[in-house]
Amino acid sequence: MKKAFSLLEILLTITLSGVMVVLFVNYFDMNTLSKQNTKSQFQSHLSIITATILQCKELSNIMPIQADGSLADATLLDTLECNTSTPYELDGDRGAFIPEPLRGFTNYKATQNTSAFYFTTTTELNSNNYKVLQELKDIYSTKQYQLTDDGSTATLNFYLSR
Repeated sequence: MKKAFSLLEILLTITLSGVMVVLFVNYFDMNTLSKQNTKSQFQSHLSIITATILQCKELSNIMPIQADGSLADATLLDTLECNTSTPYELDGDRGAFIPEPLRGFTNYKATQNTSAFYFTTTTELNSNNYKVLQELKDIYSTKQYQLTDDGSTATLNFYLSR
């Protein structure tokens, strides 16, 4: 009788352990938590970059430009200048700040043509970062947020003027 009781205890312990593992996995879906964290951080980056660029435009009446005075053309954002009376780069000088890209995203680059100013970043198409970009697509206007892909890489163009 004592052996049967011990066997029953072991069976019950294994069953309860399995139930606890299933509940833990369902409650703590690390993939979802990681994606939500990336989404929050990326939205913060969009806000910081937008504020920095619009502050520059407010101070100088033009969007940030390259050091040689030409318009941004797929230029790294942190190398652009705010053309105030004393020009300064958007690399942390004078309070301007372009954050480092999140893991899995490329450096932020800016482009300006006659009708638009936007910044760009890319990420792999089959990644959580791409899923984050897809979710954010519903938050922003289609005039401001353009997400495209070439079959392997997703490209986000975030427009500040059009």
